Amino acid sequence: MDPPSWALDNGASPTARPKGDRVSYTFELGDEVSIKLATAPGVFVPTHTSTLCIEAVHNQGPRPGRTLDLGCGCGVVGIAMNKLGYANGPLFASDLSPEAVDLTRTNCDAHAVNCDVRIGSLFEPWGDMRFDMIIDDVSGIAEEVAILSPWFSETIPCASGDDGTALTRAVIEAAPDHLADGGLLFIPVISLSCVDRILDSAHATFGSVEKASGQDWRLPDEMTPHLDQLDALKSDGLIDFARKFGMVMCRTDFYVCSEPKGK
Repeated sequence: MDPPSWALDNGASPTARPKGDRVSYTFELGDEVSIKLATAPGVFVPTHTSTLCIEAVHNQGPRPGRTLDLGCGCGVVGIAMNKLGYANGPLFASDLSPEAVDLTRTNCDAHAVNCDVRIGSLFEPWGDMRFDMIIDDVSGIAEEVAILSPWFSETIPCASGDDGTALTRAVIEAAPDHLADGGLLFIPVISLSCVDRILDSAHATFGSVEKASGQDWRLPDEMTPHLDQLDALKSDGLIDFARKFGMVMCRTDFYVCSEPKGK
């Protein structure tokens, strides 16, 4: 399938979260979709990862059935997929943050999107429910990187472990018990984590693991004073990045996993 017209150009980087009280934020996908959202400092605003996720779903084509947005933040992914017609069935969303859950409910109501939104860790809110698409967007960078980054704070914690894989691997390993027959799991794999460990877990759990979208992006300027620490993490095999034309470049890829083994 051809990439959507709103797919990002190379070189895009994540944006820092806004400061202050709850604010309005506009998420745009080219000329096709413009979504005004309420967000707050304690919840991630949409970034290039959000766009890559939606692009990955686009590349698989619209699917009927239940869609779960796991780690929903302010709800942008579910709302965008609903508006674009990529999620043709009931929409579900959850997050560990009470503020994120409240924002997702507010934003879904504002856009007339019917969504069952719950609070809890990973699949805990969903019991034995199964879904046709699971979109994973939980924290996925090494904790030491998170401390140095503009994306995390005391109100946005990162519990993904020294190599950034703990939460993503937990989602991968639990997903087969929550996927319907023929269901798909979408996972982000970020170079500021141990990519090989995540992909090894995915291949051990699923019969099919395919890259669905990807993007290089520049490390934020506020992190460059910490390059010695990042170099040490890279030397230890915990993260990866490249230096190109005086810039530090990282990468995010979205993979689609299907055909759980042993099912």
